[in-house]
Amino acid sequence: MVTTMHIPTLTPLLLLLVVTAILAVIDAVTRLRGRRGVGVLAVIELIVGVLMILSLFIVLPGIFANNILEIILLVVLLLLLIFRGSVRRGFAAITIIALVLDLALLLFGLGWLHIPGIN
Repeated sequence: MVTTMHIPTLTPLLLLLVVTAILAVIDAVTRLRGRRGVGVLAVIELIVGVLMILSLFIVLPGIFANNILEIILLVVLLLLLIFRGSVRRGFAAITIIALVLDLALLLFGLGWLHIPGIN
């Protein structure tokens, strides 16, 4: 299977995707460094965040489409908010910001939210 590499065009949705993925990776790394709690969810969050960044440059197979990755990340972030683990209050804010950005990205991707100049 040959994957093609493409260079993405700079758009507001691209910036939203990059910020969401980077915040998810930062949140996952800080949770993995914690002592107890939600290690499995943090690993899933890290993998999905890296796949979202990777999907900008490499065409991933259909099961790893951006909408599926966004839904998985949304569910994992919600579970991480419910089961906080040993994360400090400031890092819970990173989780909430990543959750809101991911939800906005998902709504834009599904076509349920239209803002002139962004879509």
